[in-house]
Amino acid sequence: MSMLNIGMSGLNASMAALNATSNNVANAMVPGYSRQQVMLSSVGNGVYGSGSGVMVDGVRRISDQYEVAQLWNSTSNLSFAKAQASYLGQVEQIFGSEGNSISAGLDLLFASLNSAMEQPNEVAHRQGVLNEAKALTQRFNSISEGLNSQVTQVEGQIGASAKEINSQLQIIARFNADIQKSNASGNVPLALLDARDAAVDDLSKIVDVNVVDDGNGMLNISLAQGQPLLSGPTASTIMVKADPANPQFSQISIQFGQSSFPLDETAGGNLGALIDYRDNSLVDSMAFIDELAVTMADEFNALLAGGTDLQGNTPTQDLFSYDPINPAGSLSMTAGFTADMLAFGKDGTPGDNSNLKDLLGLADKSFTFASMGVSTTMGDAFASKIGQLGSSSRQAQMSQDTAAKLQLEAQSQWASTSGVNMDEEGVNLIIYQQSYQANAKVISTADQLFQTILNTI
Repeated sequence: MSMLNIGMSGLNASMAALNATSNNVANAMVPGYSRQQVMLSSVGNGVYGSGSGVMVDGVRRISDQYEVAQLWNSTSNLSFAKAQASYLGQVEQIFGSEGNSISAGLDLLFASLNSAMEQPNEVAHRQGVLNEAKALTQRFNSISEGLNSQVTQVEGQIGASAKEINSQLQIIARFNADIQKSNASGNVPLALLDARDAAVDDLSKIVDVNVVDDGNGMLNISLAQGQPLLSGPTASTIMVKADPANPQFSQISIQFGQSSFPLDETAGGNLGALIDYRDNSLVDSMAFIDELAVTMADEFNALLAGGTDLQGNTPTQDLFSYDPINPAGSLSMTAGFTADMLAFGKDGTPGDNSNLKDLLGLADKSFTFASMGVSTTMGDAFASKIGQLGSSSRQAQMSQDTAAKLQLEAQSQWASTSGVNMDEEGVNLIIYQQSYQANAKVISTADQLFQTILNTI
């Protein structure tokens, strides 16, 4: 090959390198963009064993799939931790707010009962007891409303997550098909690979994914536990339907062809966190507040039913009433219950407060709360629940902080390999520009030599 052709090959190589570097600089701020590098090789041997120029073999995408997989995994873990921390923080506030404190409400109710000890027939004292009883039921109602609001929120997010998963799987399936077609022609647009990785990254925020390249350029995706999400161009579908055993909650499953796989908290990511929180912490909180409401109402009603009211009669109406299906949410002071119906006595004599003493004894009486596995007073049980939720919330926050650091580390590792370093690209621009100019000089020199030869003829 002549000196002129060698110079031309160098000129083309330098231009290709400049184009790749310029593209890197232009896309430096694009999330998920993997830097590109021109691949060059020397062309054979020329006259007297010298090189015959340089060839542009193509442009490669700098990507370490191990680092990409680590980034996806850390993204899933962070999404899981964020959702957990958010909901546990919310439920801690629901139980811990001053206006919802059952312990404080019980203290006020028992204080009003104690005030009636000296004058149990005084209507003002009796009305004070009714006022505190009603206020206590409203505290239960408020907590139940807050928990039900969380159920609605969680279920809404589960439904939205299922739709987003289905959408992302379809997008990745189309990328798989396009990349396979491009592979057949021997030219895969690098932007397609970046776009597919970005779509997988979006998917990894919702569920923890296991991604395998099938060797033909297509990705197969499954959950960490092995349930299939995507096989080449074929995507599964996430199904959400009401749970027959508990219509308030939904059942989530993966439909892949004719097969169906249940999906639970092991799915990881945001969706796994939602299911885990709903099926464990939220269910436990709802069970506890209902159990506490039933215990409080039944114990007061039972003692009052065994006493005598202001007229010396045995009561025919309960102080508290509730729907067994939703005790805390429906708990109320029975309609029509009046102050003179409070059974503070036992023998019907005026001023008798013997049953009132028994009512006050409920403050220190221990009960077994199966939902928490403890035996203690009603007030202490509620305080223990707040402590439990506070501990869980703090642990979730620490897990989120740890996950955020690990995700940042994974992002940094990916960026060190695949990200665009502006300083490095700036240096490359100078090098390739000088290379271009040098090759242009070679061509110019070859032309001058050629003209010299012509002039000697």
